[in-house]
Amino acid sequence: MSWIVFVFLLSYGSLRLALWVRGQIRFAYAKKQLPGFPVPLPQPQHLSRGLGELMTCSYVERVHMIESLRSILTVLITDPDVPLGCVRDFRYRLAVFHAWAAARRWMGVINNLPAPDRQRLRALGCRPEVFVNKSAALAQVARSTGNARALEPFAVDGVQQTQTVLDNLIHQLALTEKYLGQSPADPYRI
Repeated sequence: MSWIVFVFLLSYGSLRLALWVRGQIRFAYAKKQLPGFPVPLPQPQHLSRGLGELMTCSYVERVHMIESLRSILTVLITDPDVPLGCVRDFRYRLAVFHAWAAARRWMGVINNLPAPDRQRLRALGCRPEVFVNKSAALAQVARSTGNARALEPFAVDGVQQTQTVLDNLIHQLALTEKYLGQSPADPYRI
């Protein structure tokens, strides 16, 4: 092996090591700022069986999406390729797949609701179509990451857009829980 190749490999290895150490130090400081897990709201007695299942599903899938969001934020902090403008960490792909699976499960529960429960949901002010429309972006990301080759880089901007989409979906699920958790006689319903 020539000296030029050896020096190049040594330089590249040193750079990767320095970026990895940088990421670990940043993560040690930032891990307390990652989003926390929510406390489940008590399920009201006035909900039908279908809406009760929807409220439970909203909480469970929101927790799954928060886990995915935490993974994506961790990747953005620790991946040594982020300063170079891309992400190669496999945890990003797993987080996208888990978030998309959670969104699909929630949409499945919505699709299986009987008509009276759907009308009640609308009367409470909940609009599931907002979640469905916003999850279309997540579906596109899940397809593109699923079709990508191993170790294919993803642009940091795209990863940050996925983070934003997940934030919006988590917010929609929290709103659904909030709407379902209100009493029908509550004068301060949103």
